Amino acid sequence: MDKISILVIDDEAIIRSILTKGLGEYEDLEIVKSFNCGRKAIDFLEKNNSINIDVILLDLIMPEENGIEILKKIKSIYPNIKIIMLTSTIKSKYIMDSLDNNVDGYIYKDIDFDSLASKIRLVKSGIFYSDDIINEDIEKYKVYSLKKKKLLESFRTLTNRELEIIDLITKGKSNMDIANELFLSERTVKNHVYNILKKLELQDRTQVAITNLRYNITN
Repeated sequence: MDKISILVIDDEAIIRSILTKGLGEYEDLEIVKSFNCGRKAIDFLEKNNSINIDVILLDLIMPEENGIEILKKIKSIYPNIKIIMLTSTIKSKYIMDSLDNNVDGYIYKDIDFDSLASKIRLVKSGIFYSDDIINEDIEKYKVYSLKKKKLLESFRTLTNRELEIIDLITKGKSNMDIANELFLSERTVKNHVYNILKKLELQDRTQVAITNLRYNITN
């Protein structure tokens, strides 16, 4: 029977010890190594590329590292490794950032070993898993992603001049201010604003500014 090979990344020694001992009781699971930071785990992967790692259990919040950045870096180098955020943090921002960076599972730390082992097998098979406690945020993320995709498609239709004007609107500039700064007539600026609203399907300048800040149109 092929075992699922696992790395644990958690800054707390007691957590690493509990996970190693607890998951070690399952015949099909093997904790290959545990680390107190992502940098050491990445060094291990780079120096031991003959070792096949299937799943990484990654703590999200660590004193000297950002779990999202570790997730992003590992996924960029080793896209086939499944990464599960095993965390006590259920803030929406962290969940969204994890999903944006292709996390394969998001599991609350308050979980028994039988359930955790089951979820590891599930994720290893290619099925995304998240706890019920965060599924509402997952659904919100899906709605957000669809809206973002649609807006990004609209952004591609914007001209460079329209992007300039969006940037200035976001900075609180009036049509007259924009006209003076870009050496245009106020009427020309109004026409550009009208076209921007039409392309992005927005109602007013305030929505343009909010949309720019949220989706980084001009960055």
